[in-house]
Amino acid sequence: MKAYFKDLKAKHAGKKNTYIFMFVMLCIPILFFCVFNVGVKLNSVLLSLKQYDRGDYTFWGFGNFKQVFYDLSNNYEVKAATKNSIIFYGVNMLIILPLSVFTSYFIYKKIPGAEIFKIMCYLPQMVSAIVITLMFKYLVDKLLPKLYVAMGQQAPNVFYDETKLGVMIVYNIWVGIGANIILSLGAMSRIPDQLIEVGELEGISLWKEFWQITFPLIFPTITVFIVTGVAGLFTSQAHVYNFYGDFAPEDIGTLGYFMFVKVIGENSTPASYPYASAFGVLFTLVAAPITLIIKYVLEKYGPEAEF
Repeated sequence: MKAYFKDLKAKHAGKKNTYIFMFVMLCIPILFFCVFNVGVKLNSVLLSLKQYDRGDYTFWGFGNFKQVFYDLSNNYEVKAATKNSIIFYGVNMLIILPLSVFTSYFIYKKIPGAEIFKIMCYLPQMVSAIVITLMFKYLVDKLLPKLYVAMGQQAPNVFYDETKLGVMIVYNIWVGIGANIILSLGAMSRIPDQLIEVGELEGISLWKEFWQITFPLIFPTITVFIVTGVAGLFTSQAHVYNFYGDFAPEDIGTLGYFMFVKVIGENSTPASYPYASAFGVLFTLVAAPITLIIKYVLEKYGPEAEF
């Protein structure tokens, strides 16, 4: 009997040690979440209600929010940044996402030339962003003016004339496809080979195979791209800082670039932090419900498939 109670006590002691270990290990990520997520967000909300006055922050109410609304309506730089953010979001959803999914499908099906596409699309992800930016900038600076001259037109200042937005869109397409391909290929690789083999036995074409089998099965991954893209509408700087640093022309920046320079730029000061916080809080209030609604609609009405 004593041996039985001894074994029972030892078993409970082992479980107790396991629970203590689990609790300690869970405390670390929970602490990080509270400090670097909840704490930062709470501090941003409080900071948005203050102003910097004589070396200290004092309560100002909704003054920063009033300034943000005024700038959205009257400040040329903010209005241009809003327009450009929408343009880059459209490019991401209507060009980059479809191109990356179709390219992933070609690579997945091992169509001739697939490996070349893979290398071309992966290259920006393997090399430093600054190196890629310098390479692209040098190539465009040298090549595009020569094309204009060959067509009998005056060569533009590529990154400052009317061509600058088009050049930035091309760059974002090139560097944006690679990351999406990695995730899309991962989703496609999970598709059971039996489903593909059945389609091949039925004589299904590649086009029908994509729309009837592949696309529905990878739709959850595509949903992630679309949902996270909504957040990027307000936070992405579209690589503008890589090309221009703190001194991008007023009509080429995005909302993400505008806020980034306000906080990190050479001319940023503690006085600009409350304004930037108000910007961030406002866009969070706008983006959060839009994101949830889009997620709900895609999950409810999107194609359903299980495997």
